[in-house]
Order: sequence, then C-alpha cells, then structure tokens
Amino acid sequence: MKNKFWPLFIFVLKVMIIGFGGGNAIMPVIKSEAVEKKKWLTIEEFDRMVIVTNMLPGPSVIQAISFLAIKNLGIFKGIILTLFAIFPHILIALVLYLLASYLPINYLYAISIGALSVIAGVLLSFGWSYMTKSKNMMNTPLWLLTFLVTLVFCVFVPSPFNLPIFVMILFFLILGVVEFCLFKKSKKIQKGDK
Repeated sequence: MKNKFWPLFIFVLKVMIIGFGGGNAIMPVIKSEAVEKKKWLTIEEFDRMVIVTNMLPGPSVIQAISFLAIKNLGIFKGIILTLFAIFPHILIALVLYLLASYLPINYLYAISIGALSVIAGVLLSFGWSYMTKSKNMMNTPLWLLTFLVTLVFCVFVPSPFNLPIFVMILFFLILGVVEFCLFKKSKKIQKGDK
C-alpha cells in the first residue's frame, strides 16, 4: 500500500486541477489513468463507480476519487487523500472569485463559453464511447426509449427533484407493479388449466 500512495497522490492532484468544471467531464481521464494505465481498477469496477456516482447527489469526481483511494489505500489514507482532493477546487474557486471582481464581464463570458464548450465535447465523447460499447447489450428501441426518458427528465423536471435516484425508484416501482401483474396473470392461467 505504501508504494501506491504517492502515485495516487499525483493522480488526484492532476485530476482535481484539470477537472475543474464537472464530474462526468473528467471521467475519461480517470478511466484512462486508473483503469488502462495504472490498473488500479478493472473496467467493471469503473463502470459500477460511474453508475453509483451519478446516482448519488454530490460531486461525482470526489466520490470517484474516494472510491479509488479507499480501495487502494485503505479507509484512513483514502479519507486523507479525498480531503486533499478538495483543496485545488477551493483554491481555484477563490482565485476565480477574486479575479472576477477585476476582470471585465466580457472576459468572464469568454471564459465561460470556452469552458462549457470543452466540457460539452468531452461529455459527448464519453457518452459516444459508452453508447458504442452498449450497442451489443441493448437493442435500438430500448436505447431510444432510455434516451427519450432521460432527455425529458433532464429538461422538464425542476432542479431539486431531478436527482437520478428518483428516476431509479420510479423505474423499479413501475417494474415491480408490471412484474406483480404478470405474476398474478400467470397464476390465474395456471389455475384455469387445472
């Protein structure tokens, strides 16, 4: 475990400095470094981590770093590394806050547009790679239905209620009702056959 602390420390520092601007935008970097290069996680563990961090409220990069650090270093060192991971964001936010009072508003607009464009491009690339990987697992109608439900949910559900966990609970409630109805129907058919 000792030999993993400093490489993880450098990795966390790198991810947190270049990852200012969004959790899912930095997930490809985490995958490239932690899964493909360093082999700290398997691809299955990474996929589960992405799913869980997107279902939980809060910053997904911190959750991903926490999972990676605790898995590889243990609880105490993992928590210390996670706390350190928050520091670059606090520092960058403080610097941006101080600079915002001195910069003209047009510069702030240009910075925002540039950052949003890069984040959108990285997210589209990340989504495309997952879509092409899942092509063999999901048929097109199911994929389109999932996409449309997600799009409608993201666009039309107001902010405090658009947590993914609500969609999952609703989905499993509907699935449970459908399964229960199918179970009751099969019981009636079995009774009718006797």
